[in-house]
Amino acid sequence: MNKQPIGFIDSGVGGLTVVIEALRQLPNENIIFLGDQARLPYGPRPASQVRAFTWQMVNFLLAKHIKMLVIACNTATAAALDDLRAKLSIPVVGVILPGSRAALRSTKNGHIGVIATEGTVKSDAYAKAIRSKDSRAKVTSMAQPKFVPVVESNEAHSAVAKKVVAEGLQPMKRLGIDTLVMGCTHYPLLRPLIQNVMGPNVTLIDSGAETVSEVSMLLDYFDLANTDNPNPLREYHTTGSASMFETIASDWMGQAIHADRVTISDLPTDVVTSLPTTVVVASKNAGKVREIAVMFDKLGVAVKSLADFPELPSVQETGATFEENARLKADGYAQALELPVLADDSGLQVDALDGMPGVFSARYAGKGHNDAANNAKLISELSEVPADQRHAHFVSVLALARPGKPDEDLVVRGQVDGMIVGIPQGDNGFGYDPYFYLPAFGKTMAQMTPDEKNQVSHRGDALRKLEARWDGWFKG
Repeated sequence: MNKQPIGFIDSGVGGLTVVIEALRQLPNENIIFLGDQARLPYGPRPASQVRAFTWQMVNFLLAKHIKMLVIACNTATAAALDDLRAKLSIPVVGVILPGSRAALRSTKNGHIGVIATEGTVKSDAYAKAIRSKDSRAKVTSMAQPKFVPVVESNEAHSAVAKKVVAEGLQPMKRLGIDTLVMGCTHYPLLRPLIQNVMGPNVTLIDSGAETVSEVSMLLDYFDLANTDNPNPLREYHTTGSASMFETIASDWMGQAIHADRVTISDLPTDVVTSLPTTVVVASKNAGKVREIAVMFDKLGVAVKSLADFPELPSVQETGATFEENARLKADGYAQALELPVLADDSGLQVDALDGMPGVFSARYAGKGHNDAANNAKLISELSEVPADQRHAHFVSVLALARPGKPDEDLVVRGQVDGMIVGIPQGDNGFGYDPYFYLPAFGKTMAQMTPDEKNQVSHRGDALRKLEARWDGWFKG
């Protein structure tokens, strides 16, 4: 379960039509909405400017650790969706493709109409999306630049709105379409008027409502759904008048809505490399995963383990060193899951045995043998080595990998030095702990308390080094 919020953006208040549907379909999800009313409308603006404005909205929401982004604006979807998907590590959903699919399911005569802003019509995004699914479909698009100002001025039920809609749709009415896509999230607020003009034989498609169904599917697919949330977050922001936003939103949503006015014009107009929302630990050891999760939790990053992906094939540890094995696992699982993955390999190295057991530490006595057998072999092989020459090291190597970038892995090494004793001492450890003596403490690893062990352990040392570097590495 992932409790991080879903972020919704729009050029104004129209995107609330998508939020309303999200509240209906996804009541447990935390939701943050941002409408850029101060710079409305987006439709007549150049695509490059719309893309820059969209990035500023996105960067505002990324600072709130959203787990998914919904572009509840057709103009912004047309101008920025591909760029956002290419540069962000979270799922990004636009409104054009879901609306196009719904239109194709609805049409009987193959002639689909699209009404949208000037920017969306100019991009030809709906026609391209529809024809990519069915090349036989006929698509007629028409800009309706007067619709958005009517909605934003809270005049959707006025005589002015009735006149604007009737005049704007007359050319479309004569074309013989049987399906009309409302290709702007403001337009569903004019739905009764649009339906009245187009007549009962034309099916209206609300691209925003269709989008939420896709959001729901992706939440399940990426295991991001929030399934238990008695007090879900509802947060609304506008770059324009908060009081105007509250009046319109409260009227539409049937409840009192509070909004904050924010300034985003000084935010970056392109990607600012952000931390991931999820990191996978390549282990099914619940204790190890909890220990690692503490570090990521501080920055709002969710941690999953291999136990969360039971169908995932195992990556074989065929390396000759701890680093090779850690990177094999990190890179392999990152590629398979399309998520950042942290993997480790660790073990005991004894100087007198040329670094053995090394990567064979867990199976030193052979596959299927237990700790007692491994320890027995170790002591046997050291029988001729003087006690003062039995220098040993517990080593842990952590590798953090991003999907598709195996040459850029972050690798850290943790180590604790000691000696191997001939008689086991202590009951608080496992593996080689009862034989690993730390002169500075005058006791073996198995004689140390959990707190003492955490201070000196090889994995603790590696984790501290990772914590100091990982966010800078990811952003860099």
